[in-house]
Amino acid sequence: MKKTLFYLLLISNTLFAQSNILIMSPEPNSTISGKDVLIAISMYKVSGGNSDVIQLLLDGEDITDLAYVDSEMVSCLLDELEPGDHQVQLFTGRRNPKSWTFTTTIKEPSLNYTGRIRTSSSMDQIDDLTLNISQVMVDFKGSAYDWLKFKSNIKLTTQENVLFQPRNVVGFSFSLKDYMTLNIGDSNPRLSQFTMNGKRIRGLDVNLKLGWFSLHVVNGEINRAIQGNLEKSYSYSIDTNNDGLKYLSLNRNDYTFAQRVLSGRLALGRGEKFQWGLNFLKARDDTSSVHAIVNDATITYLPNATGSIEGLDSGRVYTIDALRTKAQFLNGKDWSGRGPKDNLVVGTDLGLSLLNKRIRLEGELAFSLTNNNIWGGPLTLAGMDTLIDDSVDNNLGGKFDLNNIPIDPKDISDIFIINPNMAPLVPIDINALDSDATTDEFIDAVFSMPSLAYRGRAITNFYGNYLAVEYSQVGPEFRSLANPYLVGNKREYAIADKFKLLQNRLMLTVGYKYLDDDILTTVETVKSQNTVSFGVNALPGHGLPTLNFSFRSIDRKNGIDELIVLTDTSYTDNRESTHTNNLMLNLSHRFDWFGSHIMSGTFVNVNKSDNFENRDSNFVDPALSTNVVNIALSTQYEIPLKTSLNLTTNSSELSIGPGVRGVQDFLTTNFSAEYPFLANRILAKGGLSFAKGSGLVEMSWLGFKGGIRMKIIDGFNLNTHGEFRIKETGGVKKNTLIARANLEYTF
Repeated sequence: MKKTLFYLLLISNTLFAQSNILIMSPEPNSTISGKDVLIAISMYKVSGGNSDVIQLLLDGEDITDLAYVDSEMVSCLLDELEPGDHQVQLFTGRRNPKSWTFTTTIKEPSLNYTGRIRTSSSMDQIDDLTLNISQVMVDFKGSAYDWLKFKSNIKLTTQENVLFQPRNVVGFSFSLKDYMTLNIGDSNPRLSQFTMNGKRIRGLDVNLKLGWFSLHVVNGEINRAIQGNLEKSYSYSIDTNNDGLKYLSLNRNDYTFAQRVLSGRLALGRGEKFQWGLNFLKARDDTSSVHAIVNDATITYLPNATGSIEGLDSGRVYTIDALRTKAQFLNGKDWSGRGPKDNLVVGTDLGLSLLNKRIRLEGELAFSLTNNNIWGGPLTLAGMDTLIDDSVDNNLGGKFDLNNIPIDPKDISDIFIINPNMAPLVPIDINALDSDATTDEFIDAVFSMPSLAYRGRAITNFYGNYLAVEYSQVGPEFRSLANPYLVGNKREYAIADKFKLLQNRLMLTVGYKYLDDDILTTVETVKSQNTVSFGVNALPGHGLPTLNFSFRSIDRKNGIDELIVLTDTSYTDNRESTHTNNLMLNLSHRFDWFGSHIMSGTFVNVNKSDNFENRDSNFVDPALSTNVVNIALSTQYEIPLKTSLNLTTNSSELSIGPGVRGVQDFLTTNFSAEYPFLANRILAKGGLSFAKGSGLVEMSWLGFKGGIRMKIIDGFNLNTHGEFRIKETGGVKKNTLIARANLEYTF
C-alpha cells in the first residue's frame, strides 16, 4: 500500500509540474516564419525549480548555451531555421521533459501599408473679399521585406500659382533599415543650424549611416524661377540712339531666379556619446532661368518729358513682341530688380555626451561668403589691387599683400564668384587690426568677423535639475540662403535652470537672456535687451487643480542716451530705453458634478514703460498696459453631449499720438456643443459667438456656426463646417461667411 501511494505521489508531482510550465513561443503545432524564431517558456508557477539542471534541446541538439535561463523563464532567439518540422524539449530535472513541435516555412515577402486621403474645400467671404481654396492631401506609408519602409507626403492645392513659389507639395521617402534614408521631391532637411535647417527643398535628400560614419547630402532647388506678372514684367524709359532716333529702353522687373543648393554634412560618431561634423553649403541663383524677353508681356505706352516715339499711340497697351523694332532690352547686369546671388558656407560642429548623457556639450562654427550680384562675373587678382583704394601697389587696403594670395579669384568662379558685390568685401574686420596688433587683438578680430557665426551649449541633468547655458553670435554679414530664418547681427547668451520637485509634481524655471549687436569694432551705439524669467508649474495630483505661472522682465535699449540736435529749434528724440513686465497665471481644475468638467482661468498682464523722463511734447510714448482675463469651461455630460463655454475680456491702454493716450476694451464669448447620433456615425456641432469692442474702436459681431462629421462607411468620413457673422464697425454693418467641407478616407 505504501509503495502504491509513493508511485501515485511521484506521478502527480510530475504531472503538476508539467502543467505549470507555460509554452509562450512558438505555440504547439503552429506554423511560423523560419527567421528570428523565439523559443520562450515560462516557469513562474513551478515551485522548487532549479535553473542549474534546466536543459533545452531543439531537434535533439542541446542549445542551452544559446538560451537565457533562470528559475522563472527560459528563452532563446534563433536567427534562422530550415523549413520543416521541429521539436523542442525542455528538461527541468523532473522525470519527463516538456516537449512540443512546430513548423517553419520560408517567409514570403510581406507588404504592409496604411494611408489617408483627404480633400477639402473652403470659401471665406469677408466683407467684399472672397477666398476659395481646394486641396487634396495623400499620406501613404508602409513597409516591405522587413528592410524597406516608405511614405509619401502629397498636397495639391488650388493656391498653386506660377507667380509664386510652390504651394503644392510632392515628396516620397524611402528607408533601408537604419542605414539610409532617401527623400525624393519636396522635403525639409536639417543638416546644421547655420547651413540648412528646415527650409523646403525640391530635389534629392540622402542620409547615409554606417556605424560611426554618416553622410547627409542635399541637392535641389529652394526657389523656382518666377517670370512674373505679364503686366509688370517691364518698365521703360525713352532714350535716343546715335542716329538721333527715339527708342524704348526696356528694363526687366518682377522676377525671381531659380536658386539651387548643394549641401552636405559628413559626421564621425554615432551621436550617443560623441559626434564631429563638417558642414558645407553652396547656393547660387541661375541667371539663365529668367527670360530676358517675354513676348506676351505688356506695357502701357505714355510719352514723357524725354520725348515720344513715332508710330506708338499714347495710352495704348503693347505686347513686347509688337515693340521689337522700337525697343532695346537691357542686359541682366543693368536690370534694376534683385540681383542674382551666390552663397558659400563652411562649418564644423561637435557634440559630446558624458556620464550617461547627464552632461551634454555641443558647439558649432560656420563662415559664409555672399555675393549679392554676380552679373558682372568674377574679379581678377589684378582688379583686387584697386578694389579699396586707387593705388596700384599689389596691396589690399594697405592691410594684405596680394602676393600672399595663391590663386586668382577667376579660377574658382565655379565654387564662388568674387567681385565688388561680395559681402563682406574683406572677411576680417580690418578696423580691429593695426600694424602692431597683438595676438589677442588678432583673435578678437577673427571672432568678430562680420561673416562668422558660432554657438555653444552646455546642458547638465542631475537630480531633477536641468541646467542649460548657451552662447551664440551671428555676424552682420553672415548669410545662408538655405536658412533665411536665421537672424544676423546678433550676439546672445542665456542661462536657464529647471527644477523638478516632489516627484515631478512641481517644476520651477528660472532664466536669463542677454542680446546685443556689439560685434564689429565700428559699432557706436549698442542695441541690447535683457530678459529675466521665472516660472512655476504645479501638478498636485488627481482631484486637485493644476497651476502655471510665468513672469518675464524685459529691458531694451538702443544705446542712445542724448538727444540729436539738428538745428536750434529742431531735434530728434530717438532714444529708447523701456522696461516691460509680462505676467501669466493659469489655473485648471477637473471635477465631476452631473458630468465631467474641466474649468480653467487665465490672467495675462503686460506693462511697458519708458525709462526716460522730460520727453518732448511731440514724442509718442511707447508705454503700454494690457490686461487679459479668460475663463473656459468644457463639459462632458452623462448623456453623449459635450459643451464648451469661453469668455475673454481684454483691456488695453496705449499711445495714439504725441501726448495722447487711449483705451480699448474687448469682450468675447463663445459657446459650442456637439452631440452624436446613430451610434456615433453622425456628430452634430453648433455654437454661438459674440464680441463687443469699445473705446478707440466701437465694434460688435454676432456669429452662428454649425457642422457635422459623418461616418459614411468605415474609414470614410465627411466633415462640414459653416459660420456666419454679422459685424458692425463704426456704424457700418458687414457680413462674414465661412464654409468648409472635407472628405477623408483612411485605409
